[in-house]
Amino acid sequence: MKRSFKDDFSLMAMLLIPIGVAINIVGFQLTNVLRLPIFLDTIGTILVGVIAGPWVALLAGLITNLINAIFNPVYLPYALTSMAIGVGAGLLSKFGFFKNVPKTIISGIVITLIAVVVSAPITVLVFGGATGNTSSLITATFLASGQELWTAVFSSSFIVEIADKVVSVLIVFFIVKGMSDRYLSKLKYGHLYMKRRSRP
Repeated sequence: MKRSFKDDFSLMAMLLIPIGVAINIVGFQLTNVLRLPIFLDTIGTILVGVIAGPWVALLAGLITNLINAIFNPVYLPYALTSMAIGVGAGLLSKFGFFKNVPKTIISGIVITLIAVVVSAPITVLVFGGATGNTSSLITATFLASGQELWTAVFSSSFIVEIADKVVSVLIVFFIVKGMSDRYLSKLKYGHLYMKRRSRP
């Protein structure tokens, strides 16, 4: 039976959104406190995408950036990146890309490419190539070595994002692995990750 867009937003899926947003914000604050060179601010969005689908994850990503933008307006334009990551995670999950560690790592690479393609133009066009985070230092290094601005931003974004997204998807993989079949059965893609498959 084909599910409609409205069906994706079941009560369980809607209840998962604030949990995903909270995970994003906690992950981001943790990396700030520990001064880690990654963000961990999309773990919740990816988690929502993996078990509840792309459109629910899109909303979780949007809400996360709207909240972060209250404290730092720089994050507002990057809501597009978070939304794209949510959709990407949901679609990858639909095709079974979070079922084991190798496929999950491939998912991390694909999500990295999505993040770079969406965020790098925002960094250049909205912020002139620098936002003051870790990737800005790497961008400055590339510029000093003679690279063009666009190339430098894309390169630095990829270096920062690849580490962040691979770590994030692996965390999501182990979170989903630890979820009960009872809970998973109530979410759109949950059946893909149940330990005991129900009969068709």
